[in-house]
Amino acid sequence: MKYTCMFYEGVVSPEICNRLIARFDEENYKPGLIGGVNNAILAKDIRDADRQWANKNDLVECILTRFIMQANKEALWNFDITEPEQVQIGRYRENQFYAQHMDCFVKGSEVIATGLESSVVVPLLSQRKLSASLLLNDGSEYEGGDLMILNETIEQKKQGTIIVFPSFMAHQVTPVTKGTRYSAVCWMLGPKWK
Repeated sequence: MKYTCMFYEGVVSPEICNRLIARFDEENYKPGLIGGVNNAILAKDIRDADRQWANKNDLVECILTRFIMQANKEALWNFDITEPEQVQIGRYRENQFYAQHMDCFVKGSEVIATGLESSVVVPLLSQRKLSASLLLNDGSEYEGGDLMILNETIEQKKQGTIIVFPSFMAHQVTPVTKGTRYSAVCWMLGPKWK
């Protein structure tokens, strides 16, 4: 049986999560955009959240890559995956959200990756196959901000919890109603589906 998502509760220690949050300066967050590398736009009716990028091969990339690879086997997806994309650190403050979207889809021969605005160009022969979300702070520090996949709420409230799911699944982060939610998101690339 294949799974919609894989859930790894509290697998990253609070110490590592807190260090990751502290490493990313509050002043360096920028509004999250939607669209591909060459056509990214600000659309606050779809995505009102802030983001910044971790360095390539950062500890958080290593952690997320490990769990993506594990989930790919355990969930029996067995996708052909090759390398991680740059990790995005997200910050959702009060009233911020990310409406329902997919992390990638194919339109004709062009790969379009929503939310991709880093300087890393995704080759046309690759696309996002698996997405992973790591909750960096505890759910007691904010209200709302629920991750929903296929309109089902995923109980990702314990700090250090990782959720892995296929990138083509529709998902969202509901509005934060109190406090601030921090997350790290990574996408695993692979050859384009035919």
